[in-house]
Amino acid sequence: MTRLRHCYPLNHRPSKVKDRKKYYSDLDFDLIRDWFSRRPEGLKKPIFHLDPGNETRYYRREYKDQIGKLIYFDVEDFHELREMVMEYLPEDLYYDRNLYKDQKACADCSRRGKGCMSCEEVLGQELMFDLDPENIVCPNCGTLEDRVKGASMFKFCYICFNKAIDQTEELYGWLESKGWNELSTVYSGRGFHIYVDGERALKMGFHERKKFAKEVKGRGFAIDPWVTEGEARLARVPYSLNGLVSRVCQPIKIKEIKKLDFWRSRPFIPNFL
Repeated sequence: MTRLRHCYPLNHRPSKVKDRKKYYSDLDFDLIRDWFSRRPEGLKKPIFHLDPGNETRYYRREYKDQIGKLIYFDVEDFHELREMVMEYLPEDLYYDRNLYKDQKACADCSRRGKGCMSCEEVLGQELMFDLDPENIVCPNCGTLEDRVKGASMFKFCYICFNKAIDQTEELYGWLESKGWNELSTVYSGRGFHIYVDGERALKMGFHERKKFAKEVKGRGFAIDPWVTEGEARLARVPYSLNGLVSRVCQPIKIKEIKKLDFWRSRPFIPNFL
């Protein structure tokens, strides 16, 4: 089995299938349910997507034919989510940030994805900023282009990770200064997500999102513009396992971001390490 080469800091490694089984067997899925209960109406039970092992090439043999795909599904309750996760033991677990007029119909739409940006069935989308180390120019890892040409686009180190911490804190403060007060932060396992909550953000049009992303990039923040613009609509599920690096995706408080030990401490380190 051919696996992609990854360049991660010390104590980071891809999670094998047995590792994922250990993690999800012990996970209290009520944590995920409670997090989604605080999301906007229509996103409390979103469309979920799981990655069976596309990057790490670790996957259950029963689902070898699913490699290269994302498997999507909706659930009636979070017991069903647990059943799906325990069945596939995925590398990663995501959810769709779009707010749909008819979620079940949109889940099976052949145009879902880029086509959503011009579709009247899409009522809005969670506004999110994604700050990952690979989008930061680093004296050790180089630019994103250097990473893509080299061993791995996901390469990162202590230097660019700490810069991501600084940028997350600074962007959070800048957003507050612009009147965006309903903010929350999530550690993704490699970087950070800032959510901008509230009706104003949820109903922002895709053209407006693009302008907003361009403004933020212009101020030097190393965001992934596709996420903020809305074309990349998936977000990692909090409390799920980031299988690329064996870290737990966790909601955090921005005032604590520089005090937390993301690389060595619980709850960011999974139980199999």
